[in-house]
Amino acid sequence: MSLRVGVAAFGLLLSSSVFSAVTITAPEEIVILAVNGQEVNNGLIPSKKNNYQVDPGNLTVNVRYREYFEHLNGEHDIVKSGVVTIQTADLKDNQTYNLALVNAPKDFNEAKKFAEQPTVALYDQSKKLVVQQTGANNEAQPWFSGNSLLGRTLDLTQKNKNNVVNQPAPVYAASTTNVAPVAVTATTAVSGNIKTTDQQLVELWQKASKAERQKFMAWLAGQTN
Repeated sequence: MSLRVGVAAFGLLLSSSVFSAVTITAPEEIVILAVNGQEVNNGLIPSKKNNYQVDPGNLTVNVRYREYFEHLNGEHDIVKSGVVTIQTADLKDNQTYNLALVNAPKDFNEAKKFAEQPTVALYDQSKKLVVQQTGANNEAQPWFSGNSLLGRTLDLTQKNKNNVVNQPAPVYAASTTNVAPVAVTATTAVSGNIKTTDQQLVELWQKASKAERQKFMAWLAGQTN
């Protein structure tokens, strides 16, 4: 009996040590492009679930702001920023950290201005600021292919490649340094009238719900870089 209990306890300990990790989450408006140097691919229609598990300790995450707007005249626009690279250290094991927009835009005009100099922050599960980064760039990244249509499973642990670009210094929780933003924008406008020779695609579009169309257009905009 004692042997079986010991084996079970050892198995439980081993399981907890293997699966312990840090969870990074983000709202739909923040698209996570890469985590610790590895490209993240959400497939043809990106899922609203936007969370990833990484090793405790250092983190480099590449994100962009992207939001869909539908106008009264039937047309729609997708506003997106360049890539924002966020770095931090000493993430705690078995903790959840949340990415969020700082002073998030409320309408299309605000969104266009925000995309020029987006500010993204990382908070711990107590909603305390860990790091805040302003500024983005449109330089090509080594991990971003931009043409893969099928999602794949990625091991986001045991990696820590730096993809730091020319951005102002980040603001950490204990810092009061003012950061001068770098403004770069990339706004993709898409006409509400879709023209295609593929009749099947047209029929699928006509049958799709507003939410499904929004997901597809968000994915389509992401393929431009």
